Parts: sequence; structure tokens; C-alpha cells
Amino acid sequence: MNQSLDDKVYRLADDFSLFKGDFKEKRFQLFNIANGAIYKLNEVAYDMLSLFDGRKNVKGVFTELKNLYDVEDEKLKEDLDRLLNQWVEKKVLIETEDKG
Repeated sequence: MNQSLDDKVYRLADDFSLFKGDFKEKRFQLFNIANGAIYKLNEVAYDMLSLFDGRKNVKGVFTELKNLYDVEDEKLKEDLDRLLNQWVEKKVLIETEDKG
């Protein structure tokens, strides 16, 4: 993770909503409410997005993902940085003030 990102707090933008199918389906989707677009996600991407709740900072999200998945720190950092940058650029995630 980028040191300057560690303390930043993000949440899903108001135009987006996450969907998780029931336990048999393993369907994960991101809906853009504004334009009707639907994006298929894998389980890890869904978990990452759902952890950005406007309360946890990026370091906190990293820690929770580390507890959920058996993955090397460097691999998780690379994936989290890459996806976070994409989601912020596409305005899926927006920065918020740290609420605690």
C-alpha cells in the first residue's frame, strides 16, 4: 500500500450499489444506479468494495482482507492499490473524512 493512502477513508459513491447472490449462487455485482450499468465482480473484489464503508481507513481494509484471505502481504498490497486506484478514478469509491 502507498503510505499516503493508508489513512484515507473511502466509501461507495451514492450512484453505486453492491449485490451478493445467495450462498449457492456466488454472484457478485456492482450496479451503477445513475446509468443502469451492471458490473460482474469476483468474490474478492466484492469483499474489497464492501469493506470501504466510510469508517475504515485503507490500512484497516487491508487488515480485514488479510484476515479473510490466505495471501502474501505484497500481493494483497498490489491488488488493493490497483483496484483502489481504478475505483477512485471511476468514482465508484469516494474519499470521506475519517469517522473513527
